[in-house]
Amino acid sequence: MNLRYAWVLAVAGACGVVPWAHATEPLRLQEAVSRSLGANPALAAEAAQLDAVRARAEREGLAPQYFVTGEMENVGGTGSLSGVNSAETTLRVGRLIELGGKRAARQALGSAEIEQQRTAADATRIDIASRAATRFIEVAVDQQRLDFANERVRQAERTRREVAGWVSAARNPESDLHAAEIVVANAELDREHAEHELSSARTALAAMWGAVTPDFDTVAAELTDLPQVEPLDTLLARLPNTIDQQAFISEARMAEARRRIAEAARKPDLNFNVGVRRLEGPNDQGLVMSVSVPLGSRTRAGYSIAEADAQLAAIQARAQAEQFERHQLVFEKYQELGHARTEVESLRGRVVPKAEQALAFTRRGFEAGRFSFLSLSQAQTTLFELRSRLVEAYARYHTLLVELDRLTATTQEPLP
Repeated sequence: MNLRYAWVLAVAGACGVVPWAHATEPLRLQEAVSRSLGANPALAAEAAQLDAVRARAEREGLAPQYFVTGEMENVGGTGSLSGVNSAETTLRVGRLIELGGKRAARQALGSAEIEQQRTAADATRIDIASRAATRFIEVAVDQQRLDFANERVRQAERTRREVAGWVSAARNPESDLHAAEIVVANAELDREHAEHELSSARTALAAMWGAVTPDFDTVAAELTDLPQVEPLDTLLARLPNTIDQQAFISEARMAEARRRIAEAARKPDLNFNVGVRRLEGPNDQGLVMSVSVPLGSRTRAGYSIAEADAQLAAIQARAQAEQFERHQLVFEKYQELGHARTEVESLRGRVVPKAEQALAFTRRGFEAGRFSFLSLSQAQTTLFELRSRLVEAYARYHTLLVELDRLTATTQEPLP
């Protein structure tokens, strides 16, 4: 399984979908990840949210709008002000005149919000790729578990038939036949459980691309192939550029943009309008102008600047804390990965072959009448348990590798 290539599909944005022929062909990891990235609703939600952020940024970056005001005074009063003969009608056109670079500051905030949403979309892609790869591995492992369960049933039935023949020939006690039948029943229960587990794993994987029922039969995965992991120092060197750190950087840019808006607010804006006033009494008209300036802008802006500074300090502290925690997690997963490889190599290189030899030796002795059925059953159980342990070690290695890749994933991954 080429985990690195599957990871590149996520960090590169899944520009294309790996073609997949039909359900009768085994599904491969790259195909599973590509289909997940191409059809998962979470990515559609992130794309829609990006459109919303862009629209908001465009709106907030507009210049202040003009406004029109109409007024009528001295109408419908008493005495000389009755009727409309003494009315004064005013029509004004006004606009807020921003000073201090407020519009540019809002535009900078909009750009920071767009960048933050893009980073969130990248994080979602990486998460989907990670979950798809993990579920793919689980399907592959459950396929192997089912194969072992079927093999165990076959072995148990074969032994039961042999014991039945020897009980009939009065060579073995009848209790051996009962024991062999119990072994068969347990093996069949284990097989049924393995079938259910595989069905659930296949359904979970298909759900990654929105399929209600699995549209594939099997997956093609070489569990025995253990990809080499990069040196620990190389992985740790990526931590400052991971997607999580990029999210903190985007958040810090937003805080800086808000501080810039707060600084611009120190300089008060001018509310200016100009218009025409008509006086019905003398039948005259004239221009009117007004300018208003808010007071106390510097004090209010000072609080906003202090808030932005505190938020920026908090973001930087959280980013540092997250990097320390990520460093510890990468170290921990790296050690577990090394242990999983050691376990795999020990099991498949020495332990499982010895168990296979022991079973072959015990079976020959059982057939020759030198060993009891109990000895044969114990040898079979030991071998199947060790094979299951080996499969678990394979699964742990590949799952840890996916997790390690996720923890160190950046948006600058090179294409293979």
